[in-house]
Amino acid sequence: MNQKSRDYAALDRLNLERPPVGVKFLPVKPEGIGRIKEKRAFCEMFKEAQDSGPFYVQEEDFMCVEPLLLGMKEPDPVLVSGMAGGTAGLFKEARANRKLYQYVPRMLKGSVKYVAFSPLDSLTFDPDVTVVAANITQARSLLRADCYTSGDPWSATGTPVMACSWLYIYPVVSGKMNFTVTGLSLGMQAINLDFPEGVFLISIPWNMMSTVLENLKDDNLYRSWRTNREEHFAKFDNRLGQLRREMNG
Repeated sequence: MNQKSRDYAALDRLNLERPPVGVKFLPVKPEGIGRIKEKRAFCEMFKEAQDSGPFYVQEEDFMCVEPLLLGMKEPDPVLVSGMAGGTAGLFKEARANRKLYQYVPRMLKGSVKYVAFSPLDSLTFDPDVTVVAANITQARSLLRADCYTSGDPWSATGTPVMACSWLYIYPVVSGKMNFTVTGLSLGMQAINLDFPEGVFLISIPWNMMSTVLENLKDDNLYRSWRTNREEHFAKFDNRLGQLRREMNG
């Protein structure tokens, strides 16, 4: 694996309660990291890393549809037919669940054999995606760091099931940041993931990390814009007037 190559100190300005977790998808077994001690669902592994430190997983360590999403095994007809979700009440009919498998993010078959997880303060590799657990204030600054210099819109993409795919895989294959909020995923709810509802889980792919870290150094990302209605519009009008005068010489 490539060694940790970034300075993540800018993330400290967010005052996060729990450490961000780096995730890497690998074709070969990682060195210097032990295998997870017991099976876990993919969606809860970032929390396992926060609590227990670095580890890697392989096909036998998953408990749900993760091997399918990671390209480790052939699709199960019962799953991809949508019958499982239809009969369980996750969707009105099997066709709705079946449609999801046409677009849910997946790794190419045979491309991934291992997945490594580590808190950022224990990293020995350069993550493919970094998952950050944030409150609303922290999330606002982090999402602004995505578009602060580019002007690009941020967005959240996901589904009520297979949230792990949108959390870990979608940012890697799309190159875009993504986020969800705890309490939306039916799978996380079913396993009673020990996280309070309403926490933002923000996924940052490796290609966006340098931009995000650089922008997080700017004080404007932590500035409070809260004021009263009258004061806000008065400042806005004054600012527009000043800019118009500058434009007109």
